[in-house]
Amino acid sequence: MERSNSFCFARYLAAGLPVILPVGCSHQTLVEANHLGVVVNSLEEAVEVIERMTEEEYREYVKAVEQFAPALRNGYFTKRCLIETMQAFCRKDAGRVPVPEGVYEAGECRFDYVALNESYGGNLAFSWDFHGEADGFLIYDGAGNLLRNTRDLRQHYLLLKGRKGENGIIVKAYVETLRGKLVLAESELACLRERSFGSPKVSMVIPAYNAEDYIARCIDTALAQSLPDVEIVVVDDGSKDSTPEIIDWYVGRYDNVVAIHQENGGVAAARNTGIKQARGEYIGFIDSDDRIRPNMVERLYRSAKKNDCDMSITSVYRITEKGYEVFVWHSVEEDKAIKGNDFFRMLNTRGWMYSMVVWNKLYKASLIKGREFPLIAVGEDTAWTPYILSYADRVCYLNDYSYEHDRTICSHSLVDTCQNVSQEERFRSYKNIISFYLENGNPERKDLLKDFARLDLASARRAYANDAYEELWQQLDAEF
Repeated sequence: MERSNSFCFARYLAAGLPVILPVGCSHQTLVEANHLGVVVNSLEEAVEVIERMTEEEYREYVKAVEQFAPALRNGYFTKRCLIETMQAFCRKDAGRVPVPEGVYEAGECRFDYVALNESYGGNLAFSWDFHGEADGFLIYDGAGNLLRNTRDLRQHYLLLKGRKGENGIIVKAYVETLRGKLVLAESELACLRERSFGSPKVSMVIPAYNAEDYIARCIDTALAQSLPDVEIVVVDDGSKDSTPEIIDWYVGRYDNVVAIHQENGGVAAARNTGIKQARGEYIGFIDSDDRIRPNMVERLYRSAKKNDCDMSITSVYRITEKGYEVFVWHSVEEDKAIKGNDFFRMLNTRGWMYSMVVWNKLYKASLIKGREFPLIAVGEDTAWTPYILSYADRVCYLNDYSYEHDRTICSHSLVDTCQNVSQEERFRSYKNIISFYLENGNPERKDLLKDFARLDLASARRAYANDAYEELWQQLDAEF
């Protein structure tokens, strides 16, 4: 039953074979009423029943099955199902049939984790981690009042405005049926609770500038992480709106949130400050307008520790007005250490552009402490990532799309910025980016870095129809 062998039930009976079913199976009444087999609580009990069964008893089961089997072979039950389905569609009261109150336990559908936290502005932030296929989620308070019905199966975060959390929150996964919504899985009750934090295992750095419209959501998803002892370092980079006030509210409410306020110096300077402040064994980054799934940090941390890796990486969804799109993805074996050189070669052969983002990764603190982002106007990610990769001995990857790059709130991105600058500015950016990682990268991997630069500039030459990029490569090749 765990392997969805429901079709085998009819197949065995049609072939004249008695069956063994688990207690609670939907076919239990049919089997018992027609003497088609035995119903047991476990495989061990099944063995005992068969060992005790006499030849005569077995023949009685076989005879009953032989009498029942023609109905299956002639499609009686299939025809009956189709007729009842059409009748249900035609009934005037079809839409008013009561919804089943119980939960139909589907082994592949489950909630592994839920979290309820206070959010800025007198709101509640509810997060959940669901596995399985469903049509949507029903979210209730602890008193049984329906708060929200969402059909976004990828959703994992909900801001409940102006609510208090005395009764807690429950989420249920459902599928639509002719009889209404059938609940497949139900979470445990999530309640507000005081949490104590010890020495951080992971520090998540969030640079923020004029982010009042979305910084609370970003911090909420970081607070909802299933891994205990996650430090959240928010660097206010000279914001002129209410961002500092929002950040300070979280600092006053949560012991694991740290705020740093500094004069505006750009995202690279903010990340550098965050790295210096971070106390975790591993360090990650979140852009203030993005969000992360509640199991992202734990899964990346566990994979990095298990495989003794300097970096762990997750795939990325890009969210636009059209929905979820695959943004970063690698065709490599999951949760297994990959040598840094091999990962570099893979990027060189399969294309690298979107892999240069910094925020879908955890880095061992010893790898990046003292290795700062370059303070350049455009492309600090693209300069810093190959530089850091050149010092990483082992890398691991999880294809679980735990990071969500949200373009529905704030449209600017590295790609957008690069598209909106002049040819001269773009060329200078390429030169600054490549010069940085060639000059500062691991000398033992200079050949890999140069291959990376060569392919990068060849791509730019084709994209912008400009021979200056080839000339720049010749210059850098001779220099380094």
